[in-house]
Amino acid sequence: MIQLKSILLNLLFIGIASGWSSCNLINPDESIPAYIEVRGITTTSNYITQGSASNNITDVWVYAGGAYLGTFELPARIPILLEGKHKITLGAGIKANGISSTSEFYNLYKFHDVELDLIPGKVTVVDTFSVSYFPAIQYVWYEDFEKDTSGGGISLDTTDISLAEIFPDSVEVFEGKRSLRMQVTTAFNFIECRTVGDGYILPVGRDVYLEMDYKCSQPFIMGLIGVTNNGEKRIPIIRLNPKSDWNKIYVRLGPYVNFNTDAFKFKVYYRVALPSTETEGTVYLDNLKLISN
Repeated sequence: MIQLKSILLNLLFIGIASGWSSCNLINPDESIPAYIEVRGITTTSNYITQGSASNNITDVWVYAGGAYLGTFELPARIPILLEGKHKITLGAGIKANGISSTSEFYNLYKFHDVELDLIPGKVTVVDTFSVSYFPAIQYVWYEDFEKDTSGGGISLDTTDISLAEIFPDSVEVFEGKRSLRMQVTTAFNFIECRTVGDGYILPVGRDVYLEMDYKCSQPFIMGLIGVTNNGEKRIPIIRLNPKSDWNKIYVRLGPYVNFNTDAFKFKVYYRVALPSTETEGTVYLDNLKLISN
């Protein structure tokens, strides 16, 4: 009887030990991550050659040793399973076309490299840092509506179908001394304006964006006019909704350039139509920058 009891106890012990072993296999000890805290990203530029440094960087793209770790909304606290000194590469992320679901790395800004000494369970802070444009960027067109940088002229003009005019404005300004005002009323309820000249050559298969700062009390449309052998065609790109504060947007143009292969040049256009329920509406623009790599 005693021998049988001993055998049963041994079997019970083996069963428990096996259970512990299997639990350890299924749930091994988890590694403790180190943390990187990125507080923000700003931009710098040479105003004369590159235009305004305004930005709307919303995310940080994180790499360690060339391996992509993820994209995080700023400010970000990022867990990372590394220890000791490592080179961390940080990239600026934007919301393309102002859409929250279209986070992408902005290929026209440089990366930021930093060497960090990572300690598991500890937070290493990366203070707000600045990125700049890559040197090889092509600045196809830039308009800031400032007399000292644009020679007193404006490189936008209304089209034949426009019922109202566009004006430089010195009251509602994002930065500098002037912006562009497009105002519609019940009497003059439609504006269409475009870049002057015969258009710009935009590269196929490259990253092409229109950067701009804007605020508006009503919706408006931004698009491209493709210049073809058979005349001009309008290519609507984006409809922007009212914004009571100034907003920076990066409008992705590359797919439209790639698709419209019959166009050998492009113009930028804007269209403002007063809603039937309103008596007036205003759109302000600043720092228009047509740019590509």
